[in-house]
Amino acid sequence: MKRHFLIIVFIVYISTVSGETLYVRPGHYTNIQAAINDAVNWDIIVVDPGTYYENINFLGKAITLTSLDPNDPCTVASTIIDGSLPADPNKGSVVTFSSGEGADSILSGFTITGGTGSWLQIFWQFKGHLWNRCGGGIVCYNSSSPTIVKNKIKNNLAGQGGGIYFYDHSHPIIEENIISNNHAIINHGFIDPNPADPNIYDHGDGGAIVGFQYCNAIITANIIEDNNADYYGGGIHLRQWSNGLLEDNNFISNSALLGGGIHVTYTSSPIIRGNFISANSATSLGGGGIYLYYLSDPIIERNLITENISTNGAGIAVYYSSKPTIRNNLIIGNYNGSVIRVRGQYSDPVIVNNTISHNQGRNNTGAIDCTEKAAPKIFNNIISHNNPGYGIYAATASTPLIAFNNVWSNHAGNYNSVLGDKTGINGNISADPCFVGLSYWSDNGTPADANDDYWVMGDYRIGYFSPCRDAGTADYADSIDFAGNPRPHFAGVDIGAYELGVYDLTATGTVDYTDLAVLCGDWLNEGSGLAADLKPDGIINFLDFAILSSDWLK
Repeated sequence: MKRHFLIIVFIVYISTVSGETLYVRPGHYTNIQAAINDAVNWDIIVVDPGTYYENINFLGKAITLTSLDPNDPCTVASTIIDGSLPADPNKGSVVTFSSGEGADSILSGFTITGGTGSWLQIFWQFKGHLWNRCGGGIVCYNSSSPTIVKNKIKNNLAGQGGGIYFYDHSHPIIEENIISNNHAIINHGFIDPNPADPNIYDHGDGGAIVGFQYCNAIITANIIEDNNADYYGGGIHLRQWSNGLLEDNNFISNSALLGGGIHVTYTSSPIIRGNFISANSATSLGGGGIYLYYLSDPIIERNLITENISTNGAGIAVYYSSKPTIRNNLIIGNYNGSVIRVRGQYSDPVIVNNTISHNQGRNNTGAIDCTEKAAPKIFNNIISHNNPGYGIYAATASTPLIAFNNVWSNHAGNYNSVLGDKTGINGNISADPCFVGLSYWSDNGTPADANDDYWVMGDYRIGYFSPCRDAGTADYADSIDFAGNPRPHFAGVDIGAYELGVYDLTATGTVDYTDLAVLCGDWLNEGSGLAADLKPDGIINFLDFAILSSDWLK
């Protein structure tokens, strides 16, 4: 009898959560909000292509609002919610989640545009409650944590979060969206609901996204491009105990005063992993790619950070008692300033297993620049071909701990005079890292070489004969490398972002017949230092052949 009762309960549950499908199309609903008003939890609302001049609110409902096909870019581009004509000018966000929505409230497959944000009174640390114009495209507050997936969010503006704003224990899932040409501006022209209230504060933060106060969003696989902030975070601004995950996103060509791509501040420590952070720009205030400030300790790992611009930390700027872990990143081709700038007492990041190469900085700085009592731990990095400054630079009062790095061929020198030459001390070396393959070009009529201003990114993996192989330390090293391969692979940890992952004796990029020829040439030879002694046990035999075969054609 109990078993039959449980089956009946399960059937009732399934019928409850399956919901109905409502349509916004001729002969059904003529606007999206009307369909939302009539929907109940677990309903699906399907919207035909067209332009809908609406500012919609999910009303706390666990519903799916979707275009005909979120996977078809043409459908997404032609199914438009335009919020440029709000009924209430104080509520100009295109989409609002304000009633505690959860992950079952899903927005998918739309172009979200024309939004101008909504007035909210936001609590700022040290400042109290202040009016802010928030969330041009989408706003989430009152602990609302929806799923926002496969949308185009473009051409919106607000004072905070031109594209998306989430506040105070709101933890949205933001996945596979294109977020472009949104703006966080100060002079947006909107007057707050109570002009007599002096507490107006629009800081122009987060061109694409703002996460503010205890927000742990999951932000993955988005294209975040060509957004701008008047102040902080051209791409994204995370502030006041906001952590979460930024993974596999493309941050491209965003701009701001501080933190062109990503700005993290006030005790926020997200995981920033596997992103492409390129061509973002910040002014001399710093952080072309990433800017960290005030007790913020994120993990920054396995990112490609390239072509970002700032005179004050072109790649990453670490300020005011922040202690991030910066590991397994490929940091190449950034411009105008030091690549990683660490400034201030108690700014003590761990900088480990990065490849920092071919960046174009400025004189009297270094690829890693330590100033004002900064004390980073710098381990297992390849720092090479940076121009025109040093490999590592330290001001007089800074005390970096430098060990097991390969610092080589930097234009002004590998270390400035305050540091002195660290080669041969604490495992530091200075030698050609033997990258698998790089290409260079020049437009000034001279032969191109590794020190040219103009270059083509190649393969920054190290070859089998690289002096970086097995030359690092396990201290602070992660268990995987830039490409996600195990670290260590051979006897010890390698220096640089890449662990030597295969037994490529001839550095062709593949284990093939050329490597087999090396092994056969040394067959049954004995001694130390033999290239094909992969075991290693001092003799070339079938044990080495078996190891080589295990990597065949990898």
